[in-house]
Amino acid sequence: MALSIVTILQEYGEINQDYLAQSFAKKYDRERGYGAAMHGLLTRIRDGEPWQQVANSLFGGQGSYGNGAAMRVAPIGAFFAEDLDLVVSQARSSAEVTHTHPEAIAGAIAVAVAAAWAARLQGYIPSKQEFLNLVLPYVPESEVSSKIRLAYDLSESTPVQSAATLLGNGTHISAQDTVPFALWCAAQHLDNYEEALWLTVSGLGDRDTTCAIAGGIVAISTGVSGIPTAWLQAREPLPKGDRETITLFRPTGPKELALIKESGDREFPPRLPEQPIFYPVLNEEYAAEIARNWNAASTDTGYIGYVTRFQVRAEFLSRYSVKTVGGSIHQEYWIPAEDLPEFNRNIVGLIEVISEFRQSTT
Repeated sequence: MALSIVTILQEYGEINQDYLAQSFAKKYDRERGYGAAMHGLLTRIRDGEPWQQVANSLFGGQGSYGNGAAMRVAPIGAFFAEDLDLVVSQARSSAEVTHTHPEAIAGAIAVAVAAAWAARLQGYIPSKQEFLNLVLPYVPESEVSSKIRLAYDLSESTPVQSAATLLGNGTHISAQDTVPFALWCAAQHLDNYEEALWLTVSGLGDRDTTCAIAGGIVAISTGVSGIPTAWLQAREPLPKGDRETITLFRPTGPKELALIKESGDREFPPRLPEQPIFYPVLNEEYAAEIARNWNAASTDTGYIGYVTRFQVRAEFLSRYSVKTVGGSIHQEYWIPAEDLPEFNRNIVGLIEVISEFRQSTT
């Protein structure tokens, strides 16, 4: 389900709840360790029932407060790390597709915010109390937040089994019984993925969930290089994404468009020496904003701006992170100029012009 979240973020630059529900249902495998309620929910969504109706109907209409929404949410924290309010809203959106109870939503928000701080604090490792204190202001008042405050108060010498007894270790499969303990473990070893996982698993309980939560946070802090090589080699292979290609957009002017046309509408021209980065964007609205307000307002482009649309292989783009450079729509890839030839080779189909902007010079 975390892979579905990553796929949706890559494709849309935000959590599109309808497509996320479809992705969850498409990837649903009865042999996986879902809770009983999620087996029923995903089957019903796959059979065509609206996700809103199904999610709201669970447990007599109160919605699920299970720990699954928190288990999968760490990528949202990394993706939107520069805007913590956006982290909160996007974590909420991702949870609501399956878990509508306030405790489940609070748990997802707590983990996403912790993941965002792990990304923001690169190069600085705070104490356990410092880290939890950064997370708490963003977590809605709930049993989850109360137990995170309890985790904050535990001394550094608290044995893991005592912490699991006080905070819960996921035995009850609820967000409030899982998230505080996982954050307590992650906060103590932000600089050591292996130690974080060994500490978390030694708390027993719902170990795959607590380790997924703690590991998702700490991996953002350490990077892939912090994960033991033997563990990487032993992991299950990643499946292909929901889509083989990702739709991108590029605002451009007449000169660049002419060079694109010379390539048969298949390639973008090489960057100039003073242009070290190529910037394709993830949505048409952002591309149109640039084409209208920049290209069509410049004498260099003859007051004309265009928006192009094209498809790029998702496997190639997976090596780059999406950058947020303003509001939630301002999502783009930063492709180094030296990678542009390979980028062009991974364009599938033609580069097409989908809109044009002209500014009067009179």
